Amino acid sequence: MSARQACTVAPYRSEHIEDAWLIDRLCFVDPWLKRSFIEELKAACALNRVAADESRVLGFCFGRIILDEYTIHRLAVHPAQRRHGIAACMLQSCLRHAALRGALCCHIEVRSGNTAALRLYEGFRFERIGTRTAYYRAGGEDAILMRCMLDTPRPGQSA
Repeated sequence: MSARQACTVAPYRSEHIEDAWLIDRLCFVDPWLKRSFIEELKAACALNRVAADESRVLGFCFGRIILDEYTIHRLAVHPAQRRHGIAACMLQSCLRHAALRGALCCHIEVRSGNTAALRLYEGFRFERIGTRTAYYRAGGEDAILMRCMLDTPRPGQSA
């Protein structure tokens, strides 16, 4: 496998539910219920993307745009596919699409002990803006609140 996994970032669709649900269970101590993955397809304000190769989903990024803010609720890459640039590829796509839909900033909460995620977001100009002490039920870990300002699309720029 190469240092960079070949993948395509595309909108989340019903055929991605099973793979995304599996990845979520592998990556999080507090996985979502399957019905949450189904409901994501119905939310008008959702901006959800998956990274996939020719045969399977490698990761997903789920978020919502409310007014001029994009909030990422879940970003995960299959454990066997990590460290190949997939998360960065998805994040870049989501931030670009959020800006094209009128979002001016993006927010995310990150477990304080998730140094890989913190480095990823800081590499995308996210700044730490606060802490929610003992926010996560599983383990009582703090949540680091982060925000970045999005690049305003230029006229004629497309998704």
